[in-house]
Formats: sequence, C-alpha cells, structure tokens
Amino acid sequence: MRLKGLVAMFCATAMLSSCEDIFEDSKAPDGSKPDIKILSPTSNRSFSTDQGLPLQVTVVDKDDIKELLVLVKGSQGELDFVRFSLQPNKKVLELDTVVAQNSFIPGTYTLEISAKDGRSNLATKEVVFKINN
Repeated sequence: MRLKGLVAMFCATAMLSSCEDIFEDSKAPDGSKPDIKILSPTSNRSFSTDQGLPLQVTVVDKDDIKELLVLVKGSQGELDFVRFSLQPNKKVLELDTVVAQNSFIPGTYTLEISAKDGRSNLATKEVVFKINN
C-alpha cells in the first residue's frame, strides 16, 4: 500500500513540475531572444544609387514577435536614412521588400534590425553595405 502512495506522489510531483509555464509570469523575459537572419543585403555588398536596396529578413521566436524595427544609418552620424517599425504579433516574420535609395549618397551604411518578443527579449543584428554612384 505504501508503494502505491509513493508512486502516486512521485507521479503528481512530476506532472506539476512539468507544468512550469502555467505558474510562471508569461510576460517576464525568459532569455530566449528572437532569431534574426538578414538574407539581403549581405555584408560589404555594394549597390548603385539608381538601384533599390533589397531587404530580406526572417525573424523567428517561440513567443510572438511584438515589434520589428528597421534602421539604415550612415557612417557620418547623419539622421537615419530609413526608419520604420512593424508590430506583427506572430512567431515567424518574413520581410521581403525594396527600399528606394533616392536620399542616399555614395558611402557606407549600416542596416540594423531589432526584434522584441512578447516577453521583452530583444535581439539586434547589423549589416554594413555600400552605395556607389
């Protein structure tokens, strides 16, 4: 009879401890940052001023992606050439677009992608590219 009680207590403890997500705060950061992959532009790629800047980005997170921020910064401390954000509220986000470069001048630029998930975990990736005449 004692053996059955011990087995039942062990099973109950195992089941309740495996349900940790039920008891924890669902908004607290859990350390798992969104995974950002920048497919285009690639590092040190050159574009001409008459081409558009292709942006291909994939972001994946086990919690919903709450915000995606896209910045293109110049190397001379200028204001951001491109700045926009999205609030996708989904686990997988694929961004595939072309940004007009009519305000760009020849030089070196940095594309910065930041993603924040539903638990306030933040990830950032950067790629440096060039604009030629």
